[in-house]
Amino acid sequence: RQPGYGTSYITGKYLMEAAMADYARIQELNEVAFKTKDFFDIINRIGNIPMALGHWELTGEKHHLSPIVND
Repeated sequence: RQPGYGTSYITGKYLMEAAMADYARIQELNEVAFKTKDFFDIINRIGNIPMALGHWELTGEKHHLSPIVND
């Protein structure tokens, strides 16, 4: 048994959706059409890092990092 294994999928889904929503919002503000393929191409290019850092890499926003980073 692996306690918490299933909930990690839920957490990852939430983090991925938040990153995608912010990325799409930024694309639309810049009058660029959002394409799901482009989002996942960038995610794959970023590589295997924590999703919170991938979100920051994608968007430049770090509001979601405030609980873990002291500014």
